[in-house]
Amino acid sequence: MKYACKPLKSFINDFKLTNPAGADVFAGTINFIVGGINITMQSEVHIVTSYPDGQGVIYLLNKDIRMDELPTMFDAGKENFEYIANKNLRIEGTHHKAGKYIIFISPGESDITY
Repeated sequence: MKYACKPLKSFINDFKLTNPAGADVFAGTINFIVGGINITMQSEVHIVTSYPDGQGVIYLLNKDIRMDELPTMFDAGKENFEYIANKNLRIEGTHHKAGKYIIFISPGESDITY
């Protein structure tokens, strides 16, 4: 995990999601805010902390998310990652079709804190 960005590292440590192999998978609550629309879903989340750029990558493993409509991969080197202590990971970015978005990822089924 020494390669992950600080917000991602804090998220992994606080929720004890560490995996010595550098890939963490957990069930999470995902909340997308896109174009004024709020979409909440459950998804498996895969975090790869030893990604070549040294920042970390997150994949949403939910077959119901259409990649052409919403992002399913988030790169800490490209999107803005922010950790809200003991609550969730907030990611802000731009998708080629959906436009600007904010996503909140929380381990397990939980309420989203904005």
